[in-house]
Amino acid sequence: MLLSRTAQLAFAALPLLDPRGPSGPGRLTRDLATEAGVPAPFLAKVLERLAETGILRSKRGRGGGFVLGRPAEEITLADVVLALEGKERVEDFYPLPAGVLGEVFAKNREETLAILRETTVAALGRRTKP
Repeated sequence: MLLSRTAQLAFAALPLLDPRGPSGPGRLTRDLATEAGVPAPFLAKVLERLAETGILRSKRGRGGGFVLGRPAEEITLADVVLALEGKERVEDFYPLPAGVLGEVFAKNREETLAILRETTVAALGRRTKP
């Protein structure tokens, strides 16, 4: 039940955006990549995917760049994972193995899914800021 590299990059960058959402100033990909310590080309692809799904919006002009599509308090980690992975349910992203191994991992899976559903980008941002 590990997060994809794509999700990890998103979770490094999203808390760096203004938590107010669309009304906040935009951030350029290169600035986000530098601050998050991640590769800019890969992050650009991740941010574009999130913009296609509405998690982010792209703003042009002065103060342009990427902004959250809605306030950070309204975007859960599950929303981000689903947008990136193209799934409709988080359970589809974390299937259980068949047989007895599935029984062993069932509790861990449910705890992970609860964390993804309950944790917002705003909460993630509060944890990453000094």
